Amino acid sequence: MKKLTAILLSLMMLVCLAGCNAKNAETTTTTTVAATEQGHQSDAEKARGYYYYEGIFLDTDEVKKAFLQAEPGYPKNELTPPEFHVTTAFKPEEIHNDLYGTEVTVHIVGYASGTVYRDDGAGESSNEGFLVEVSSDNEEMQALLDSYDKVWHITGSYSAEGYYTEYLDWDKAAPMDITVTGTFGGSDSNADFYMTPDADIPDEAK
Repeated sequence: MKKLTAILLSLMMLVCLAGCNAKNAETTTTTTVAATEQGHQSDAEKARGYYYYEGIFLDTDEVKKAFLQAEPGYPKNELTPPEFHVTTAFKPEEIHNDLYGTEVTVHIVGYASGTVYRDDGAGESSNEGFLVEVSSDNEEMQALLDSYDKVWHITGSYSAEGYYTEYLDWDKAAPMDITVTGTFGGSDSNADFYMTPDADIPDEAK
């Protein structure tokens, strides 16, 4: 009887240990996935430290669908942004939080991909993205958009620097005609979003 009891106790301990190991394995897997999801920044981007930017933030599923329509093999490059957006200002001198939450129409007019080289020869990046046109029914928002002199674009994927997308050879872009709606707001290198006029924007962004 004592032997039987000892055997039963041993079996129970083995079952408990197996259960603990399974939980530990599950936790490790979850942690790894979370770390992977945060791995959208290249070493060059991480080296910048903290930064804040304003932009038009878009529905991920809608834009991904558009990229797959333009390029069935999307993404072509290792890194993809944590969300899709059209940057209006990187490290803006003035923060326009009074317009946060305003709707903006984004018309996708072209798709391009390729390797982009910096003019100073300091680096290169393989990028793909959309050329877009932006507009808003809000007069103040439209005035802000008109005040910028830039190539409006959406970065789809990249190997080193997301902002290189602006310098792709857009003259050779494949024509597109897709319209999506976005929301004007702010975000930062911590992947925090500020989408309402009363958002608590970090002091380092000001």
